[in-house]
Amino acid sequence: MNKRILLVEDEKNIVLGVTICLRSAGLQVDVAEDGMEALRKIEESKPDLVLLDLVMPKLNGLDALKSMKENEATKDIPVIVLSARAQEEDIQRAMDLGASDYMAKPYKPAELLEVIMRVLEDVH
Repeated sequence: MNKRILLVEDEKNIVLGVTICLRSAGLQVDVAEDGMEALRKIEESKPDLVLLDLVMPKLNGLDALKSMKENEATKDIPVIVLSARAQEEDIQRAMDLGASDYMAKPYKPAELLEVIMRVLEDVH
């Protein structure tokens, strides 16, 4: 599988773990450390899927998701939110803004891959 995933995460240990997990499954991974960098990379490279944290510097994940979904060029790219914030209102807001799925941290690598593959299959 030659799919490109943009991981938007500012915690280095999570970036490392998720990157290893995704690359071992044959996925290409690019990383953005904040919402502003994420929007730039999404616009430039049009990844197949975005994994998006909510709590980040410069521009939080919900605002980045809203901007992405309002942009004609990026609105159809699926987004899976990965966040330690697992309150119902956070999940509902992300889904209302257009997230394809929401996974609470911590999560198991196998579960993450399963959700990614399902979302990619639904889109393509």
